[in-house]
Amino acid sequence: MTQASRLRSGNVSAPDTGVSVYQAIHDRRMNNEFSEEVPPREALQRMLDAAVWAPNHRLTNPWRFFVLEKGGAKRAEVAQLAYDNLFARSGNHENADGSRQRVLDAPALIYVYSIPADNEEMTQENYAAACCAVQNLLLAAVAEGLAGDWSTGNTTRHPNLAEAMGGEPDWTMVGALFIGYPSRPSASVRAPADEVTAWL
Repeated sequence: MTQASRLRSGNVSAPDTGVSVYQAIHDRRMNNEFSEEVPPREALQRMLDAAVWAPNHRLTNPWRFFVLEKGGAKRAEVAQLAYDNLFARSGNHENADGSRQRVLDAPALIYVYSIPADNEEMTQENYAAACCAVQNLLLAAVAEGLAGDWSTGNTTRHPNLAEAMGGEPDWTMVGALFIGYPSRPSASVRAPADEVTAWL
């Protein structure tokens, strides 16, 4: 990527959704119960644009995103890989079919990978940055009125998954993001920050 082609913060516009950063942080929940409505492509693009502004120490742009269109051939192919992977491990058709159906039914589905670097330290930094990108994306989803489920389960574990989507076998899976309009609210709890913080 050339310097001229890099996005600059002054050139990025964002809609005024009325959702503050603090509100988005506290409202974000893992939620996989969605309505059938498919999020508009424009909203997903804004979320991806937010994702790439994650902290990235060496500006390596290590994240790679694959957006699988609902009803598309690639979504069906990846769903079959999810079935094959779970059935090979469990021999349970019902569970494997549930994994396949989850991929097929998601209103929006984004797979996120991190690319390797020249050494282990930089590769770890790349992965950390890609995880930050996912958090940015999920916070932007809240601002768009959407919810997401960040999964690293069966739907991410077929050994040929990256290559099936046009990636490389040495890329590291960061997660599958199942995204949609929530059909119910989702609650959660956290330990207060003062229980895990030392002021020195």
